[in-house]
Amino acid sequence: MNPLKNIGLKNGTNSLKPLQIEQLGEFLPNTLSIRVLEFGAGGSTTLIFEALKKKYKNVTYVTYETNAKYAPTTQGLTVRMHTRDELADATISIPKNEKYDLVIVDGPDGDHRKYWYPLFVDNVDAGAIVHIDDAFHFPSFEHEFLKSFPHAEILDEHGRSLDYSRRGHNCWITAKV
Repeated sequence: MNPLKNIGLKNGTNSLKPLQIEQLGEFLPNTLSIRVLEFGAGGSTTLIFEALKKKYKNVTYVTYETNAKYAPTTQGLTVRMHTRDELADATISIPKNEKYDLVIVDGPDGDHRKYWYPLFVDNVDAGAIVHIDDAFHFPSFEHEFLKSFPHAEILDEHGRSLDYSRRGHNCWITAKV
């Protein structure tokens, strides 16, 4: 069962794309629970969270966000606010005792999301899934990811061959670390 199929996402918005999330759903673990770490919240956050609750008995969902207007207020979601400077300066830390099965990298806008990868290396075990939205928008996104996870297996990618001017919202990587 793919819980991320037809969850209400729309093309033509700043949100994650329906095809993108549906494909991500194909790689989810077949377990009773799932632990999700997200960077960059928004309209898709609540939709994904609610969809995962249909498949999994226990869903832990933690999201880091820089802009309060995108921070969801959905009960059961944990939102951790931070600034871009805190991210760039690595003054943010993710508690070492937190482990995640799925990591979604969808923010902040611009090239700052490249700073997340070294921050969550210790928070994922082998086999965890990492999904990078706008993966080819800045070369640093993929480069820094592979620097932090040199043995990652790319499971799915979309938009690598697109012209740089068209890449932004139509490219992603899903990998197993």
